[in-house]
Amino acid sequence: MRACLLLVVLAILPCGSAFCADPSMWFPELTRLDLKDEGIRVWYPKANATPVTTRPAYLKDYDDAGVYGAQPLLLDLGHGLPTLALACDSGPSNDPSCRLLSKFDDPASAIFESAGNDFVFLTTAEIYVFGGTDYTYDHRRLFRFDGKHFAEIAQPFRYVGIEGKTKASLALTSMRSADAPREAAKKVLATLPPDTTITILLNAASGDNEYGQNPDYLVRTREGLIGWAHIPTRPDGTTIVEGLRYAGD
Repeated sequence: MRACLLLVVLAILPCGSAFCADPSMWFPELTRLDLKDEGIRVWYPKANATPVTTRPAYLKDYDDAGVYGAQPLLLDLGHGLPTLALACDSGPSNDPSCRLLSKFDDPASAIFESAGNDFVFLTTAEIYVFGGTDYTYDHRRLFRFDGKHFAEIAQPFRYVGIEGKTKASLALTSMRSADAPREAAKKVLATLPPDTTITILLNAASGDNEYGQNPDYLVRTREGLIGWAHIPTRPDGTTIVEGLRYAGD
């Protein structure tokens, strides 16, 4: 129930809110750990964690590659899970990520792995991940242990909450272009001129490409007009909406 409720909250909460700034207000019972070199913050149940005192040998490979890496905690999350080692790194080009290893000194033993900046680990065998790394916005992802590994729980829509101005004309339609491109083209509600201020409310979660990108967004104008807009990401990572751009290589 808690996970379902939080997913609803995450879907409606603007990213300028305190939640996006600090999950501590939603998980006050958890302890926060800042991995500053890696660019990552972690929230975890202190009673179920043991600090790592011996640095695993494989992290030397990260050092040699010029990547910041840390394995600060052992976590016991219950639900039949073994004690898991939390391992995080900055990535080769500022692409932070964390994983949970079933074997202390073996990065290939990960049963959870995700890019992100903020990670919340719960004794419900659930993990919340926040951050816009390698996406055009913060996807606010939920992972749950399925008996073998932590699998992402699919959301029908993802909250975006970005406000910006259009840099080119943008058509708003009453249906997603992915559902029926030709029909969507016939159902234009309005064509917004350049320099129109809009709020991007939601992104469709079905139909992602191999990079986790989906160009169909639900958009609201200042006048309250709401419709679907097709906003693909350009090769240089930008879109025709200021503030919506790919945060990665």
